[in-house]
Amino acid sequence: MRRVLVVPIGRVFGPWLERFLQDLSNFWQAQLELAHPVTPPPAAFHPRLRKFFAPYLVEYLRTLSREVDFVLGVCGEELYSPRAPVVFTEVSFSSRSALISARQLQEFLFGPEPERVFVERLHKEAVRALGHLLGLGPCPNPRCVMHPPSSLMELDLKGPEFCPECRMRLRLLQVLRGELRGLA
Repeated sequence: MRRVLVVPIGRVFGPWLERFLQDLSNFWQAQLELAHPVTPPPAAFHPRLRKFFAPYLVEYLRTLSREVDFVLGVCGEELYSPRAPVVFTEVSFSSRSALISARQLQEFLFGPEPERVFVERLHKEAVRALGHLLGLGPCPNPRCVMHPPSSLMELDLKGPEFCPECRMRLRLLQVLRGELRGLA
């Protein structure tokens, strides 16, 4: 069973966190561990932009634990990256860690259950991030959870599950990894 450390960074709290962890654990059949909240390192802060540098933070996450398969940060601060003006998720393959901007996903919440919409957004981005860490690439299917959203509307419209093609790719990757372990 995979072990995933979930690290709250900055102002991340609320009853939604437990629901998010349960949903993610059920989806991946993984053992999730919740770390104590950490303050973002000052070196990641850009004073002029008043945002935190996502690539730095995602690498920083791995320094918090080497004993788990993946580290997933949930950040309550605004993030920036040279690759995108809006950062929902940042992934580092080398450190096997990912970072989700809870702050960005809390924008434009609507409907009678805004917390449910927020948890769904978090879930979709966490599944996509962990999917990337397991070897899946971006998917062109706008309904697939592996489709990279360019806006919150796109994120809200895509589904919480893998499309049939991504599901098949993930199974194939798991089989290949299992065979490689057996040869070692």
